[in-house]
Amino acid sequence: MMNVKKTKVMVFNSTDPCQKFVFESNIIEREKTFKYLGIVFETTSNLDNAMEHLVNVNKRSLFTLNRHCVKLHIMDIKLHYDLFNTLVRSTTSYAYEVWVHFKKIEAIEVMYQRFFKSLFRVRKTIGMSIVMAEFDKFPFEHFAWGHALLYYNRVSMVTKYRILGKACEALLVVLAVGKKCWARFVKKWLLENQP
Repeated sequence: MMNVKKTKVMVFNSTDPCQKFVFESNIIEREKTFKYLGIVFETTSNLDNAMEHLVNVNKRSLFTLNRHCVKLHIMDIKLHYDLFNTLVRSTTSYAYEVWVHFKKIEAIEVMYQRFFKSLFRVRKTIGMSIVMAEFDKFPFEHFAWGHALLYYNRVSMVTKYRILGKACEALLVVLAVGKKCWARFVKKWLLENQP
């Protein structure tokens, strides 16, 4: 049984902004934004505001983490890094399969670079690739693209008789007509970066 009072509907890229949704003679309220796992979805399908929100949340999380590490006298670099991965990086990775191609990923990359330089106490003038290589770390963008590729592969291998398979078929239709979607950007990236 569906509780109509708690049910909302959201339509992406609708040509009819006044369209009403009715269930058992009850009008279901239509939303313009919806927050799911820290990602703010909008009816325009534009994730710029969601990315901006994610960057701000991560900056606050990083500031809080650093403040608590100082307060608790945590000097161990490995522990500080593990806390970063658990408390900050985990929230950054929400839905990166979808937003990895957005320019806003650069803001997250800058935040990560500042964290690493601060953690390893290197001068700001030292190149980031040197810092990352020295400590056997990779840029966040590589991590995000790796997971996006894994997700793309998993979705494309799912049988068409399952819900995820049906979603993949719908994505292929979107790709065929040339509309913007995350799978198109992943496919483009694959073609550009193949050996």
